[in-house]
Amino acid sequence: MTNAMADDLADYMSDNELVVEPKLPKLDESFGCTVVISNLPKVPQAKHEKLKSVLLKICNKVGTVDLQDEVAPLMPFGEDGKSHGFLFITFKTSADAAKCEEAVNGYQFDKNHKINVVKYDEVKKLKTIPDTYEEESASPYEPSPDTSWWLRDPSQRDAFCIRYGNETEVHWADGSREPVLDHDGGDKKASGVQWCNYYMEWSSKGSIMATILPAKGVITWGGPSYKKLKRFSHVDVETVQFSPGEGYMMTTSFKNDTKDAIKIWNTKTGKLLRSFPLFPSESFKEKDAEKPPPFLWSYNDEYIARMGEDLISIYELPSMKLLEKKSLLAGGIAEFQWSPAQNILAYWAPEKGNAPAHIQLVEIPSRKHLRQKNLFQVSKVNMSWHDQGKFLGCKVLRHTKTKKTVYNNFEIFRVHEDGIPVEILEIKDAVFNFRWEPQGTRFAMVHAENRAATRANVSFYDMNKEVTHTERRGPKGSKKQVTVTQTVSELNLVSTLKDRQCNSLYWSPAGNIIVMASLGDTSSGSLEFFDVNTCTTMAVREHYRATEVSWDPSGRILSTSVVQPLTGGYFKFQMDNGYMLWSFQGKQLKTVAFQNFFQFAWRPRKNLLSAEKREEIKANLKKYYEEFDRRDKEKARALYLEETRGKRELRSKFRDRVEVLRAGYDANREQRKQMNDGYDSEDENNYIIQTANVETVLKTDEFLVESF
Repeated sequence: MTNAMADDLADYMSDNELVVEPKLPKLDESFGCTVVISNLPKVPQAKHEKLKSVLLKICNKVGTVDLQDEVAPLMPFGEDGKSHGFLFITFKTSADAAKCEEAVNGYQFDKNHKINVVKYDEVKKLKTIPDTYEEESASPYEPSPDTSWWLRDPSQRDAFCIRYGNETEVHWADGSREPVLDHDGGDKKASGVQWCNYYMEWSSKGSIMATILPAKGVITWGGPSYKKLKRFSHVDVETVQFSPGEGYMMTTSFKNDTKDAIKIWNTKTGKLLRSFPLFPSESFKEKDAEKPPPFLWSYNDEYIARMGEDLISIYELPSMKLLEKKSLLAGGIAEFQWSPAQNILAYWAPEKGNAPAHIQLVEIPSRKHLRQKNLFQVSKVNMSWHDQGKFLGCKVLRHTKTKKTVYNNFEIFRVHEDGIPVEILEIKDAVFNFRWEPQGTRFAMVHAENRAATRANVSFYDMNKEVTHTERRGPKGSKKQVTVTQTVSELNLVSTLKDRQCNSLYWSPAGNIIVMASLGDTSSGSLEFFDVNTCTTMAVREHYRATEVSWDPSGRILSTSVVQPLTGGYFKFQMDNGYMLWSFQGKQLKTVAFQNFFQFAWRPRKNLLSAEKREEIKANLKKYYEEFDRRDKEKARALYLEETRGKRELRSKFRDRVEVLRAGYDANREQRKQMNDGYDSEDENNYIIQTANVETVLKTDEFLVESF
């Protein structure tokens, strides 16, 4: 620039000095990719490189280590020439660092050293911890709520929960009186706590109540006042399922197929044990994208398992580690189920190539194959365990070679007998429903000539048969004979009921009584209460448009309900919403209607009596009749007194008022005599009593009497 140009621009230049500040990117002070590995052997410089190479080999298996820095990984040494026993390693990504923390932490490096891995950002937080210790004041001890209180109800009532509108209520019911409200969450709503805005779920034994709040997670409640126990965070959660022993809980979100769509929790501590995606693998997802395979609990809370492609992954609880670090091979598996009474897995696989379809029983954890049954020309198998694990019933849908005709047969495994024998039952009809009797050895099925039939037959079978024969008894040479009845393991038809309007079966938990129901949009809602022992129909009732049927745990009360989806949408039977309660004999006890009714759930409870004790009580039931009658009269008397308390109070007030008026009237007797010139209207001697007889003919009958 020339001097002339500088002079021309001088008037436009600022007197302030120009300061140029470069725009640099913000310094990232986090160390999300770095981890600290501690509890290492303290080695001299001579073994430095060897130890680093071993650790790099371990870490490279879970992620990619960043080796651009010449000193990486960094292992500090002390003045004595030995390492301090820890190491800094930086990965390419923070995700690899997280994998290292999860996979390598707890790794047994040698006999005396188990590796600890923690992120460096967590280590930096140690700087903020003060050097001085301030003892916190101990909070007052608050005992945990008693979650078994309801089992000690003096009236031996059962409980149920209903969801309608924005309300969630728990009621008592005993089958003889009106249901009584136990809890409606009023105290929680008053304090601003959200009680429930989705479905609820009872724990397996009824100790805990879980309510779902999809936006937040699951809350568990317990005790007489339904106090909050734990909160389990899971966004978009839709279902919750407890293990049989209530020790663990599973929450599932079907909206987001992320790595934590399914979460397994410790119910008591609230600790998250492990998370899983909805599908075990991408190939499985592509194979069956609509329905992910469910996790199933073992009967004693020892294991939880899920089906994969040609395998079953079994995890130990509470560690949630794969059993023996490998899955159970099950080629072509289509479905599996746990036995409800022992650690036995049953699964079936369809035909594949030259291999036949088969049903397999496997013992866990030994993985011993207990029984295998090969099947041919199979379309589908439906498995159903007996409640006590005695039998496994498999309904096999078979087809002919042309696949134009299908037919049914049952393969029934006697699991508790030596060799696990299999009974075969052929049924030519289409089978709609199959149910085991909970406390016995019988089962029932609904069947008809074709699937479109509006009326069906119901057949009852028994896995045991009573055989009678005569034997000689007494001393040698005696001709005395006695009749002996023995029970043998033999499948036999008990009875068949023809032309019934039903498509579903519901055994009473106490056995013997069964309800044959007709459910569905095109059904009438017919209910037939049937006594299997005497083969008699006790009652035929109807709940129009009923969608659900369930028994209370004792078998005293049956509930039928019409519910609508809580997720919204048009529900054409909304005017029929509500529930009904029935006695086991078919007597209608209660009818309640709601505009928006979403859920009815009995509170489950475990039967603590053994089979022998139940039989003993049945045999001596007459001894308890008098006590039961006395208690029933006491309950009826207490209920009558409660219902008439208001009337009795009014009557008592009336009598007290009459007594006061009578006393005032008597006090003025002398004054009345003076006003009547000495005449006392209340003196009986001033009256003449006359008695008159009046005869009235009410009816006259005429009839002819013949003389003999």
